[in-house]
Amino acid sequence: MKYYQGKALITIIIIVLLCAILLAVTNPDRDSHMQAIKNHFAKKDTVTSILAQGVMTVNPPSYHNAALISYTRYDGKISSVGTLGYVWVDKNVLK
Repeated sequence: MKYYQGKALITIIIIVLLCAILLAVTNPDRDSHMQAIKNHFAKKDTVTSILAQGVMTVNPPSYHNAALISYTRYDGKISSVGTLGYVWVDKNVLK
C-alpha cells in the first residue's frame, strides 16, 4: 500500500515540475507585451492608436518577469499579464 502512495507522490511532483517548465518556457517576453498593448489600441480608432503609441514611446510600461507569468505595470497598475505565450491587456491601460 505504501509503495503505491510513494509512486503517486512522485508522479504528482513530476507533473507539477513539467507544468512549471512549460509555463516558464512559454512566458511572453517584453516585446510580446508591448505589441499586445499596441494591438489593443489599434482596434479602437486612429487617433487613440496614435496617441497611445506616443505615450508608450515617451513613458513605456515597465516589464516584470515572474518566471511562470509576466506582466507590465503602467502608472502603478497592472496593464497586461502574460502566460503560455498569450498576453491579456487591461481595458483601462494608459488612462
